[in-house]
Amino acid sequence: MKLSRYGLALAGLLLALSAQASEYNKGFNNTNYAMDEVQPWSEGQFSIPTYPTAPDWIGFYVGPEVANKYFADSKSLSVGEDGVVRLILRVQSPSGAENLSVEGIQCAEGSYRSYAFGDSINKRWIESLRADWRKIAYDDKARRALREDLCVEKTAPKSVEQAIKLLRAAPWR
Repeated sequence: MKLSRYGLALAGLLLALSAQASEYNKGFNNTNYAMDEVQPWSEGQFSIPTYPTAPDWIGFYVGPEVANKYFADSKSLSVGEDGVVRLILRVQSPSGAENLSVEGIQCAEGSYRSYAFGDSINKRWIESLRADWRKIAYDDKARRALREDLCVEKTAPKSVEQAIKLLRAAPWR
């Protein structure tokens, strides 16, 4: 009998507390913040730059196991309002052969896009047939290094000048 009285008293107490809590929260509506509707990311307008005639190459370090040398043209660097850093990338093999491409690095998502590839004989760009954005793979050391150097805390630089400073100040890991 004692146990049932205690159980009944405890149930009554819990019921009263529940009613009080629901009464407290009934009129509570926090309007101190406003959340904009989150829109999916969309790429901004971009035109492929002219083929470089007098580039200003900035070398960047990719890793000790990579024989190629990597460079970004500071004159072609751009920072879009869409959070994409775009540049001309130059890859030079130990034998001296070079490949040029126009690349975009989307800082927040860690993805990239190749816009065009260089034809060094005719000094022109050949647009990429693959226009989609792809995640930077773990073994894609060059694009990973570019993202690490240019995208501080996964954020695009505020200006081209800041991007150039970041690239020039990047550590030789």
